[in-house]
Amino acid sequence: MNGVVAALYAFFVEKLPYITIAVFFVGVAVRLRRWLSAPRDPEGPPFNILTALKYVILDLVLFRKTFKSDRWTWVVLVLFHVGVGGILFGHMRGFHLWTAEMFAPLGDWVAEFLVHTLPVYMGWMFLATQVVLLFRRGSLENRQLVSLPNDYVALVLLLVTSVLGQGMRVFPPEAVPPEVYSVVFIPGLIVLHLEKVPSHHWFFLHVLFTQLLVMYIPFSKLVHVVSGVVTSALYGSRRREYGV
Repeated sequence: MNGVVAALYAFFVEKLPYITIAVFFVGVAVRLRRWLSAPRDPEGPPFNILTALKYVILDLVLFRKTFKSDRWTWVVLVLFHVGVGGILFGHMRGFHLWTAEMFAPLGDWVAEFLVHTLPVYMGWMFLATQVVLLFRRGSLENRQLVSLPNDYVALVLLLVTSVLGQGMRVFPPEAVPPEVYSVVFIPGLIVLHLEKVPSHHWFFLHVLFTQLLVMYIPFSKLVHVVSGVVTSALYGSRRREYGV
């Protein structure tokens, strides 16, 4: 690597991850303190795990409320979250949380499709749903929606990160090393294993915006990944006792 690329590598890959983790956990701590300090009824109705699970599935897995109000948005929302799950699952392979060999019993062509071909289509679908949701929010602004700046910041960060990630897939790699190429973000904790060396430009920008997105999650509505589960579970478990 030349001097500029080496400097970018040293910062984005070797130094920024520590800042990212620190900011993320500080943000989570701030959120938890805010949630725990909120007033609550000390004598609330008992928590029912089965009812809570039911409403988590209905509200957060099946998006029941959106299905009842807007079927087209429901389709886009489902595809968006399928894209999120598929892309996160695909990234897990790079961190050795699963291997391509697990699909070997299905046949070589099936494994090739699932590991190398499907992720490309999944990436395009994910990008398309983000664009649709972004335009939808803009078109409904001040009519059915009232957005804050952080709503758009989160969407734009996610969109830019996704565009850069897809760019790494569709543009030719820098090289295909004889052995797996390892990118060490935090030694012994976060190590990315790559079969191809991606374009430095796409890779460094993708790494940068991914970490910006991770740092921003606790301070944005993307934190609903956690808070939405808790809220839906509590509401679902206690709605009968509250008479709703």
